[in-house]
Amino acid sequence: MAVYVRQANLIDDQGILTGLARAYLNGDADEVRFRWLYQQNPFGPARVWIACEKQDKAVGMAAVFPRRMYCDGVVVSGCVLGDLCISREYRSLGPALQLQRACLACARSGEFALAYDFPSTTMLRIYQHLGVRPLWKSVRMVKVLRADNIARVLPAPILSRPVATALNFALALRDRRSSDPHGLDFCLEDAPCTSEYSELADKVGSSLGICTVRSAEYLNWRYRQHPRVKYEFLTARRGKELLAYCTFTLSAENATIAELFGNMNDQVVISLLQQLVALLRTRGVATVSVPVLSTDPRTRLLRKLRFWPREAVPVMGFDSEATITGSQVMLMHGDRES
Repeated sequence: MAVYVRQANLIDDQGILTGLARAYLNGDADEVRFRWLYQQNPFGPARVWIACEKQDKAVGMAAVFPRRMYCDGVVVSGCVLGDLCISREYRSLGPALQLQRACLACARSGEFALAYDFPSTTMLRIYQHLGVRPLWKSVRMVKVLRADNIARVLPAPILSRPVATALNFALALRDRRSSDPHGLDFCLEDAPCTSEYSELADKVGSSLGICTVRSAEYLNWRYRQHPRVKYEFLTARRGKELLAYCTFTLSAENATIAELFGNMNDQVVISLLQQLVALLRTRGVATVSVPVLSTDPRTRLLRKLRFWPREAVPVMGFDSEATITGSQVMLMHGDRES
C-alpha cells in the first residue's frame, strides 16, 4: 500500500484532519479543538501534512505549531511539533517517517529559527531512524501534599484513617509558613491577561535564554480560551506591580503547574510556590507536579520545597542547522502543543 504525503489546507481539509485526530489521537479532538489549536494560535496557523494512499484515502497526519520565542534576548520564530497519528493499518515505519520528514523540513526551512518536540516512545524511535537524538530531558518534579493513598496500603484498614490524618498533619506542619515577610501579595485571578503580562514577558523572558514569548495574547489563547482544560492563575505582586505567576490545572486529586514565570528571585519563586501549596491543600489535592527540563535552574528551588524527581521523558531541540546548543532553555508543561 503505497503512501504519499501532501500539505493540508486548514479550511478544505478540516473534516479530514479532525477525523484523523479523533480516531487515532484523542477522542476529544473535535472541531472546537481544531479551530483553537490549528487556526486561532496568535503566533500563526499550524502547518499540517496528510499521509494518503494512492486512492487519496487519508491515513495519517502530523503538524507544526508556530511559537514566538526569546533566543538570548532576541525574539525569533519557533515551533513545536505534534499531533502525529497514523491509521492502525499503516503503522509500519514508512508513513510515519514520511510525515516526520515533512515536519522537520518545515522546521528547518528557515521559516523557524528553532523547534522542539516532546516525543512519545513511538515518536522517539522515529527520530532515531532519522538520526535525531534527544537534546534534553523533562523531569516531573512532584511534591506530596496528602498521604491518604500511602495509608490505604496498610494491611489493617482500620488503621488507614488515623495514620493518614497523622501523616497529613505532619506534611502540612512541615510546610507551614507565616505571613510573607517580603511585602508580596498573592491572588487567584480569573480575568483575561492584560498588557502587564506582556511587559513582564519582555522584562524577564528576554533574559532567560530560550523560552516562549508569554504575551497577554498568547496566555489568553493558551490558557483562558483552552476548549477542554481549566487553568487557573495565581499571581505574586508587590503593590500593583506583577512580579510572577504560576498557571496550574487540577485533575482528580492531582495538580500540574503549566507555567512558573516572572521574577526569578529565589524568595519570590519560593513564596509563590508556598502560597500555591497552601491553596491546593485547602482543596484536598494529594500531589502537585512541575514538569521542567533537568537543566532548569528552578529545580534547585523545587528541591528546597521538597519537590522530588519522578519519571523523565526526552525532549528534542533543533534549529535550521542542527541542534540547539549553548543556551539556557526554559520549557515546561505549558510549552507542549496543546
